[in-house]
Amino acid sequence: MKKIVSAVALSAALTLSAGTAAYAADAQYPAPELPIVVSAGSVQAGEEFTVSGAGLEAEETATITVAQNQSTRNFRGFTQTTTANAAGEFSEEISIDKPGRHWISVKGDQSGEMGTASVVVTGPPTEAHTGPKEDKEPKELKADRSAATTSVSPAAWGAAGLGLLVTAGAAGAFMVKRRQS
Repeated sequence: MKKIVSAVALSAALTLSAGTAAYAADAQYPAPELPIVVSAGSVQAGEEFTVSGAGLEAEETATITVAQNQSTRNFRGFTQTTTANAAGEFSEEISIDKPGRHWISVKGDQSGEMGTASVVVTGPPTEAHTGPKEDKEPKELKADRSAATTSVSPAAWGAAGLGLLVTAGAAGAFMVKRRQS
């Protein structure tokens, strides 16, 4: 009986670790993202802070999107553009007047390189205008995260592992019955 339990436990460990290893092999490490840095993780409402990064093409235009949440149906925020220097680096001053956690996404218009960072805005809302006037209306946040997904889901690997586990258990039980007879 001890041999059956240890065989099933060993096959379970190997099966489940093989599934996660195969899933992880499809992912790109480190994640292919543009490094984005904010000068402060927490700012007062209306206070300016710097968003900077590197990894764009030389003189590339990039779109900075500031969103209070990432729901495409309930987008509250603004967008503005910036231009990278000859080394592909950029730096932009931003001010946010609404309290809460805000997500800052930067996407290169030509290269498609994308990165995100977040900042927490504290204090009461200010009367100051946030972002360019023409971008005051709600807009949909379109972020392409397809490069971070794989073709096989973890649930499929788990189902395959469960099937192998049941098969190994049945084979172990068969071997014990055969040995006893």
